[in-house]
Amino acid sequence: MALTYNNKNVVSTVECYDAWSNTYDSDGNVLQLLDDIVFEEIAQPRLNSIHNSNMRQICCELGCGTGRNTVKLLNAGWFV
Repeated sequence: MALTYNNKNVVSTVECYDAWSNTYDSDGNVLQLLDDIVFEEIAQPRLNSIHNSNMRQICCELGCGTGRNTVKLLNAGWFV
């Protein structure tokens, strides 16, 4: 719900993020591309080097977003 402050419409942070989340992963944000590159070239190889498929591997992903990296970790066999 938008409020008015000093003759300007003000929208809560939660409302803004809720609206943005609908297009967050598909709006062409260059930071998403950078995130994918970093994950594939740095994080994934490091995680693969310590992953032991005979044991439950736990990874705490502290990102903020829609869960794109969480899905990548789950697909790689990690318990997130």
